[in-house]
Amino acid sequence: LLAKDAEARCAEWLLRHAEPAQDAPGTLAVMLRQRKRMIAAQLGIAPETLSRVLRQLREHGLIAGRGNVIDLPKPAALEVLAVG
Repeated sequence: LLAKDAEARCAEWLLRHAEPAQDAPGTLAVMLRQRKRMIAAQLGIAPETLSRVLRQLREHGLIAGRGNVIDLPKPAALEVLAVG
């Protein structure tokens, strides 16, 4: 995992923790059950880097979110990013 760049690591983490979205059948969502600081540590990146990567993914339409739920409207695109 550490051989990948921060975007790829984040995309892989999101896909690994994705579950079927409750409010939108056929889509995926990630429920953030831990602090971003802990997620960043798992990914081997700084919390600021995680925030920047999430913002970039949101700007590219690969994620959306509300509160502690991150929606994955384009999981196939995230998979491409995760592979590198």
